[in-house]
Amino acid sequence: MNNYYYGEIGGTTDNITPTTQRKYTVIQSLWTKPITDKAKLTNTLIITALSLAYAHRSGYKVHMHTDSRGYELLKGFGYEKLYKTLDNIPDTVPTDLFAAGKFFAMQAEGTTGKVHIDIDVFLKKPGVIEKFYKDKTVDVICQMDEDMSFIDHNDIIQHMHVMGYPAKTRPSWHGSINTGVVGFNNTELAEKYMSNYFEALEMYTNEKFAQYKQENKVTHLLFDFVLEQINLSYMSVGYNVQTLVPTKNPSIVADKIGYQHLQGSKKWTEERLVSLKAILKEINKRLYSVALSKIRSLDNK
Repeated sequence: MNNYYYGEIGGTTDNITPTTQRKYTVIQSLWTKPITDKAKLTNTLIITALSLAYAHRSGYKVHMHTDSRGYELLKGFGYEKLYKTLDNIPDTVPTDLFAAGKFFAMQAEGTTGKVHIDIDVFLKKPGVIEKFYKDKTVDVICQMDEDMSFIDHNDIIQHMHVMGYPAKTRPSWHGSINTGVVGFNNTELAEKYMSNYFEALEMYTNEKFAQYKQENKVTHLLFDFVLEQINLSYMSVGYNVQTLVPTKNPSIVADKIGYQHLQGSKKWTEERLVSLKAILKEINKRLYSVALSKIRSLDNK
């Protein structure tokens, strides 16, 4: 994946007056089972804490869905609600399917009326996603439309039975939707999207489908990408989709509206971690101290 960011940390968009009124709720999820590397878990805690700090400062309540391990690490961060929802992810689900936590979290919240933001998404000022909550004609909100050149669209994608379409009626390529930010106001679309995912997940862990995966060289990454992003692009045709940023100059536009999504391997570097810790300390010293305390607890395990 390319090492680029949508938006930048720092600059005038960070110089806002913290708001104490938190009117709308966003959902987040952290499935810790796939994280076996201690350094990556440390970075994850800092990124997650900063995402929470920005969301709170911008006027949003945050409901976090995690597992028992994550619950102990995130307890005391200050979430309005902290759940162990992701303990319900079956052991048969491969840990490479990172989006599983997001789908279980959205399902637990009732699928409609709230936006899920990834833990590496920073809402840096009020108003970034307000239209979704105020205008119920917005069927689905997403980060942006995008295309991934490493996907062989005409080969593997069209052979994926998990798309939820019979072979004769399977639609042509419509691109993909980045779901770093995603939420539904349209119940029909939300339920269709969610049920497709869980049906496909059941197929994925089925022995018969395992043979199909091998024959068609379907990787975990591709499967995750298809179910989460390409499927939503297919299903959203004809619906009112609100995108936060256009595909043209996304970093500039994202920074202008006060929004950022970390992308690629750069977010795991020591240099980036130092930068994120400094920002967290500046905007929320209490949360910074709690996060460091949780990180130190990892050394004792």
